[in-house]
Amino acid sequence: NTDIFILTFCLIFAFTFFTAQAAKFGDAVLAANAVLLQFMHFMAFGLDGFAQAAEALVGSALGARDRFTFRAAVKAATLWAFAVSVAFALTYWVAGALIIDLLTNLEDVRMAAKDALIWLIFLPIVAVWPYMLDGIFIGATRSAEMRNGMIISLIVFIAAVFVLKATYGYHGLWFALTVFMIARGVTLGLAYPRIERSLN
Repeated sequence: NTDIFILTFCLIFAFTFFTAQAAKFGDAVLAANAVLLQFMHFMAFGLDGFAQAAEALVGSALGARDRFTFRAAVKAATLWAFAVSVAFALTYWVAGALIIDLLTNLEDVRMAAKDALIWLIFLPIVAVWPYMLDGIFIGATRSAEMRNGMIISLIVFIAAVFVLKATYGYHGLWFALTVFMIARGVTLGLAYPRIERSLN
């Protein structure tokens, strides 16, 4: 629907803008950015399964107006997703440099990617919350709240890019992307109680 279209457009714009800003640091950094984004794709494949499970379980529980089942579904899916996010963080911490070496044989790209790897180690722990809340809100058919949260998060992200990039350079870009994930989690988290109240 229109809300999901706007949400998706904002998300694509955010990552396109992120890549465009990375390009300003030169070819090696841009290539390193592409390598590090593969880490995010790996993480997304792992977390999306739990988000999709939450969609189905939450939708079923809300349709039956079953508060107990709703809470149990949210808790179970979130706990498993958080466990997987910790596993990704530990994997990137232990084997991140090796994964980078497998993805590229260009030494300058490897060095630039390893320099920013620290952000990918923390990102799964931050990103799991918006991923899971997306699944819960889609299952609850609360697309308007998702759209509004995404628009706010995008504005916060763009502002963060300009402020943090000027201060921290390339690291500032990944800092801003982390802020974007936090903003998405916070905006959806603040709206989450409305779903609970709808079961009263």
